[in-house]
Amino acid sequence: MTNYSAPKDAKELAYLYDLYFVPGWRESFDQLLDAEVKLPDEGKILEVSCGTGGYAVDLAGRLGDKVQVVAVDDSAERIALANGKAEIKKLDNIRFAVGALDDLGLADDDFDLVITDVSFLSPPELAERLADILSEIRRVAKSGAGVILKLATRGSFDEFYSYYWQALLETELLDYTTQLEELISERYTTTQIESVFREAGFRHVESVTEKQQLDFETATEFITSPLIENVFLGHWLGILASEQEERTVREALVRIIDRERGEDEFDVSAKTTLVIAKR
Repeated sequence: MTNYSAPKDAKELAYLYDLYFVPGWRESFDQLLDAEVKLPDEGKILEVSCGTGGYAVDLAGRLGDKVQVVAVDDSAERIALANGKAEIKKLDNIRFAVGALDDLGLADDDFDLVITDVSFLSPPELAERLADILSEIRRVAKSGAGVILKLATRGSFDEFYSYYWQALLETELLDYTTQLEELISERYTTTQIESVFREAGFRHVESVTEKQQLDFETATEFITSPLIENVFLGHWLGILASEQEERTVREALVRIIDRERGEDEFDVSAKTTLVIAKR
């Protein structure tokens, strides 16, 4: 995977997450959750992959002292920012900790609601880790607890893939079209992810999906945006065999997108999905 921007340390990536990834990506999932899920009036809520903690802090403030919020992320730097937000709000009903998606380091059967964000995992990494993640969620959730998983499902970024195919054509790299087809189809469909939940032993499984639109004024703004460049682009260009091919296709993408969009903005969409189930 080639990183075209200057190297970023973990602290800088945490600030990028807070400034760009949250408003540009995460908030759509959080807003959908607020619209579709009735939150408990009391008990314990766990948020897994809480990022820089904005949503967990919001929950703790909204729900009050009868609800205890525990929020976990695998980045100590993001957790440091999250703790700072909780201190500013002077909240006593929230606790942050460092922990992995599949190794939370928390007690068994302890939570009334578990919210987990896997939307930043690449589809291959999600497929590899999902069974362990769901097993860990089941372990920490009480019997009958609500469980929510946030992910982007099949049909996300299809506009980009269309331009990617054109870029392979114009750069005479059509040998990679099979790999591109695999990229297009690698995300779970809602039917598939619901089936995985049922196989893992969850009950009353359903999903809700909303289309999220990401707007960019130019192709260069799209390619170099912190969210695209740091989360998605490396995986997309990773089907290519060399850094030279990646640079060539990257340049072709900018040229083609700007040519095709004319004076319009470049928009890509993602399928923001919540899987909602019971332990």
